Amino acid sequence: MMVASGETDWRTRQLVPGREARQLNQSVHEPAKQVDLLAKFESLCGEKLTVAQKKGLHCHNIAIRALTYGIMDKQMAQYYLREIDSRLKTSTRQAVLDSKGYIFEGQLASTGQSYTSMYYVFRGAGVYCSKVFDVGVAGVEDSMQLEKAVSEVVHSDQACPTLIKVLDAFRAGHHAVLILPLLARSAADLLAAASPGVVDDEATAYVAAGVLAAMAGLAAKGWCHGDIKPANIMLAAGAEKHVVLVDLGACTRFNEKLKEFTEHYALGLPKVASLQWDLACLASTLCILVGIPVKSLSVEGVSKYMTRLGDDLSFGGQLALHILKHLDMVDKVEQLRAVVWDEVMERVRGRLGEEHAATLAAWWPSPL
Repeated sequence: MMVASGETDWRTRQLVPGREARQLNQSVHEPAKQVDLLAKFESLCGEKLTVAQKKGLHCHNIAIRALTYGIMDKQMAQYYLREIDSRLKTSTRQAVLDSKGYIFEGQLASTGQSYTSMYYVFRGAGVYCSKVFDVGVAGVEDSMQLEKAVSEVVHSDQACPTLIKVLDAFRAGHHAVLILPLLARSAADLLAAASPGVVDDEATAYVAAGVLAAMAGLAAKGWCHGDIKPANIMLAAGAEKHVVLVDLGACTRFNEKLKEFTEHYALGLPKVASLQWDLACLASTLCILVGIPVKSLSVEGVSKYMTRLGDDLSFGGQLALHILKHLDMVDKVEQLRAVVWDEVMERVRGRLGEEHAATLAAWWPSPL
């Protein structure tokens, strides 16, 4: 960067003693404020700070005061923040490589959550997806541990191919990391690429079957997914068409208050974990994929709207309507299969043929 004559590059200039500097020097040595700051950070960390951490905190305090008194300008502060962020990411990547052998590459599309990021990772000849959590955010590490625990218990004694499986989970530096299978795109991406109502019968059939099967796997272990929506339904790449329900961080035990959800998908149902909640969210997802509005509507309202369409109701809409009409009849896995799954399979067989129906039927969870 060129610097005009008589000026100094802000990255290398020395602070000039003056009133602001004296204020800065005085403020950072005020014992009471230092103790308060130390207590605050120890409370956040849940443990006593080390000597090195205390020195770092002292530098942090100096920087804050410098910014307050105008000795450090916004440009300088942003430069330092970018540098710190870069070093944190580099240290985490190196820690993961050293301890686990994973090599991080480019970032995947956003998860829609401010505290997580998705990356391509390599190990050996394998390519995976990593979901990285910022553990500085309250509750985030608990969310990561929940995803790991739910995956382990669901996949422990049953084959459940349409529910995401956590391959590895660990803490590295300032982050918690999940290693997951690498999947192509989400149903939300499909919806964005297609014109409203253009998502075809095959896509809606596969989404319905994939999510119902994943729902059954979760329900068999007492879990409600809680946040079924297009963004959490992944589509595999290649000739072998496959659907996977992801993001287990919102999973909640049946009959407990839901922790995380996208409210309008549940069509006004009580915010309690249940098969009915997940089924309503699936029905809403199918409606959205085929261009049927659901926002601000109830189960009854959406059902009436689809019923009025009669023969013009799309195949995805027919599956959604069947699900909504039978919500009250399903609160166990056995009922899910008898009342919803079997009928969906019959409709798929009638619309898409035996080959597709056989493919989807194999997705239902089976004992290992």
